[in-house]
Amino acid sequence: MKKLINNQKGFTFIEILVVATIIGVLATIGVVSYQQANIKSRDGKRQADLQQIRAALEMYRVDNSVYPDGLDHLSTYIQSLPAPPANSKTCAGVVTTNYSSGYSCSSPYKTYSLCVKLESGGGTNYTVYNP
Repeated sequence: MKKLINNQKGFTFIEILVVATIIGVLATIGVVSYQQANIKSRDGKRQADLQQIRAALEMYRVDNSVYPDGLDHLSTYIQSLPAPPANSKTCAGVVTTNYSSGYSCSSPYKTYSLCVKLESGGGTNYTVYNP
């Protein structure tokens, strides 16, 4: 009596399809997580940059009793104005300053607000005001 021996080696098409699908799902999850981490990192840099500019503005005010007319006067207090993070695909990172002047007891004072648009949170603004 002859026995039929099945010596076929390898994977079936269904097995390969299941493995490819699992790898695809895991890769998609990894890419999305990586992109979100990069967005949060760039937003963190923007916020830290504004705090750095704020510190320079406060040092200027301590030395001169008034805030500067523009950020270009801060070269003594900060090496260079921070640039937006690399690889920014949005206009986020642009620092806008709003200076308003007024007079109180015949001595000039100024206030400021520094604002950047964040990538996360639907493009919300992060604003720093003078204390």
